[in-house]
Amino acid sequence: MNLLPGMEELLPQVSSWRREIHAHPELGFQEVRTSALVRRELEAMGLELITDFCEAKTAVIGLLRTGREGPVVALRADMDALPMQDEKDVPYRSQNPGVCHACGHDAHTAALLGVARWCSDHREELHGTLKFVFQPAEEGPAPGGAKLIVESGILDDVDYMVGAHQASAAGPGYIMTKSGVAAASGDFFDIHLSGKGTHGASPDCGNDLIVTASQIVEALQTIVSRRLDPLQPAVVSVCSLHAGEPGAKNVLPAKAILSGTVRTFDEGVRDKVFELMEQMVQNICALNGCTGTLDRQPMFPSLANDPRVTALVIDAAADVVGRDHMILIDQPSTGSEDFAWYSQRIPSCFYMFGAAPSSGPVYGGHHPKFDLDENALPVTMSVMARAAMVLLDQAPRKKSDR
Repeated sequence: MNLLPGMEELLPQVSSWRREIHAHPELGFQEVRTSALVRRELEAMGLELITDFCEAKTAVIGLLRTGREGPVVALRADMDALPMQDEKDVPYRSQNPGVCHACGHDAHTAALLGVARWCSDHREELHGTLKFVFQPAEEGPAPGGAKLIVESGILDDVDYMVGAHQASAAGPGYIMTKSGVAAASGDFFDIHLSGKGTHGASPDCGNDLIVTASQIVEALQTIVSRRLDPLQPAVVSVCSLHAGEPGAKNVLPAKAILSGTVRTFDEGVRDKVFELMEQMVQNICALNGCTGTLDRQPMFPSLANDPRVTALVIDAAADVVGRDHMILIDQPSTGSEDFAWYSQRIPSCFYMFGAAPSSGPVYGGHHPKFDLDENALPVTMSVMARAAMVLLDQAPRKKSDR
């Protein structure tokens, strides 16, 4: 392991930041306390602050100008937590009922603060400009924080960008990434069904929305298996179905709702899936004499890592962890990540860093007992800072390429 000088010494401070954020988690677009902590620390480092620049009011950008010519490089961390209970028995357990940092965004924020601190302390060794992007609402709600930041134009001058996410698939010291398409687009949907409720003993006097919903669920499964090109991957998952009162024995409900997600890697496939879903909902509802509406909630496009930037980040990461600790992923993930909004506009690389605890059970992201090994933080901090230094050595992009 070849951590950048001084990174390991920053761990106590970075761990303190991470635990403070973990104990006080906030949902998307509500990261008021977290945003205030970020602003306070960036200001103490002597960085310029950019705030209130888009509809995502909690977004913060720390600006480090070296005063020497060079490109503009952006580094990003997400700040939001998840709407779930923290079930860990640790001193830094969430103090906000029903809200939990179960995906590692607290660690991402603390680590980027650590990178900002290191770069500020070593600014005489750097050139160009660094933008430290602290983003709200990666987990939603729609449209998410990244899209609003991109649309604000605040990153229009950025030449290259890097983001990172913890991974429970490996322990500290491992870095994982993929060139090209790396993650799927992510969309949510609700299907609302309406009809005439009736007594369970007289189904002919109304509409059986439970049967209708069941037929829709079954039909949706044929989209991937029978309606799409077999060489074009997609996922269609109905994740909840609500109809009637719990325990009802003799009442057929007048309303039902099905909710779920769609994941694809191709924009044409993405649109076709929803076109087919709309046809199925309308046709099945007509067959059963009821009405249905499909509400699509587009979230993130697919994430594509720029091959050249990714190659540079891989080399930078290998300098830190060694080639034997670099995992080059073969296949894209069906998970989605709103860093995709940045990668659509800016040559970027998004990588994963191993953070699985060294002892005890390992819980993946979005689990109520999720936690990570903080020894992973100096590793990703070194990788991100090293990658920034390498990218600051590149030529700025031409205006015609922006």
